[in-house]
Amino acid sequence: MNREMYKKDRQLSAEKTSEIFTAGHHGILSVNGDDGYPYGVPVNYVYLDDHIYIHSAKYGYKIDALQRNDKVCFTAILDSEILPSKFTAAFESVIAFGKASFVEDEAEKKKALDTFIDRFSPDFREGGQKFIAATISKTAIIRIDVESITGKGYKDGAWK
Repeated sequence: MNREMYKKDRQLSAEKTSEIFTAGHHGILSVNGDDGYPYGVPVNYVYLDDHIYIHSAKYGYKIDALQRNDKVCFTAILDSEILPSKFTAAFESVIAFGKASFVEDEAEKKKALDTFIDRFSPDFREGGQKFIAATISKTAIIRIDVESITGKGYKDGAWK
């Protein structure tokens, strides 16, 4: 799992990785799916206290897969632009490996959901609080305990 990056000069510092990952909002959660096939699903996320939090319904393919195997990979492309004349792309991305669990503690669930509201709907905090109160019992919060995280970037011909 802790393979060395092939193009090490593109590896971002831990500080830059945390900064861009915290600012992001969409990623791909990859789990061990049915019949040995991997399954990747796009999700919203927040990165909080060195954990990745995802909200979900309490049922579905990803929930079934996580109940069978808690090992996950999470990836996010946080900035991307095609550079046609250079036959490449400028980008910043993050990949994390870890173990997922379902948050049962009500205070931790609320903190994660509050963070989603603060990050994505700050102008609708009051309505967000009402929404959380009405749906928290029907919402699964998945916490990924990050075991390793790496950022990678290439910007306009210069490594970041």
